[in-house]
Amino acid sequence: MNKKIEKQSSSVTLVHHEPKEKLPIFATKNFLKSKSTIYGWFVSDDFILPFTIDKKLIFKRLIFTTETIYLNKDLTLSKEREFLNSVVTYCKRNNIADFIFKAQANAIFNTYPDGSEVVKWGTYQLKLDKSMEEILSKFYARDRTKVRKAIKLGATVRTTNDIKSVYENIKETFLRQNSLLYPSLDYLETLNNNLENNFVLFVVEHDSKIQGSMVIIYDENRAYYLYGGSIRKPITGSINLMHYRAMEYFKEKNLDYYDFVGARECVEEGSKYEALQKFKSRFGTTLKMGYAFRVVINPFKYKLFNLTVQSYFKIKKSSYIDPIDSIRRCNEQHTNNS
Repeated sequence: MNKKIEKQSSSVTLVHHEPKEKLPIFATKNFLKSKSTIYGWFVSDDFILPFTIDKKLIFKRLIFTTETIYLNKDLTLSKEREFLNSVVTYCKRNNIADFIFKAQANAIFNTYPDGSEVVKWGTYQLKLDKSMEEILSKFYARDRTKVRKAIKLGATVRTTNDIKSVYENIKETFLRQNSLLYPSLDYLETLNNNLENNFVLFVVEHDSKIQGSMVIIYDENRAYYLYGGSIRKPITGSINLMHYRAMEYFKEKNLDYYDFVGARECVEEGSKYEALQKFKSRFGTTLKMGYAFRVVINPFKYKLFNLTVQSYFKIKKSSYIDPIDSIRRCNEQHTNNS
């Protein structure tokens, strides 16, 4: 994409050079170009909103990589909504994308554009303003016990440069859960190259054997847990210990938050999402809630996109449902059962 081009529509400008303001890691050029060759920022006097476009076959899928960035703390939700409406209008008028997909899991919007399909979305986050002993004391009792047992058993946590081993561990975990949505090795290597000192891999080991691993990116304020994996039967408490040591690592870097990234408003009983969210909630975390949304600009292409992806997943003996639809379906089931 031509980085010199700038286009303007009403109060919103689309730029392809990184704004001069200090941005969170997911809004930086180095992150955006890790995701796609087509990226940019919607900018007004008050807000910034970064995006990438995933262009495959005949489909153009726009994805916001973080929530709206406020340039003035005194701005209101109604002002943000006006901005989001202007962004949607710009996309429609200029054929930027066929649909605006659910934003990345780290993005928690305060509001949403008119006419969008909306669900509640959030994250479990831990403030790193206490001592590590105090942080551990906020873990659920059984999880504190697990951490101490893992230490007693000799489990150790370290950072590593072995991207391939971490990738294989994460891939094995996703496939065991019948999910194809694991990151590619190429993507992890690209993140590592582009983000330099803001990308870190952790592994927890016992008797020199990896029990689990995770991928975290961070900026000066927050560490984001992007991906994690484990062997089929890790030793007791090893994964809990890995997160605890990661919290310690980022506390020493004077970060404010450890973010587990992503929490659904509704999860089906017995599902992997329920298990994962229970896991995230047991670290003394606070649940921050907001919104996620989808805007379908071209209904025919959106429907065809879903059919194409579903067919691909079916061939691979897996299944796919749009994340917004998945949450809405869960909400409807809960409403019908209540």
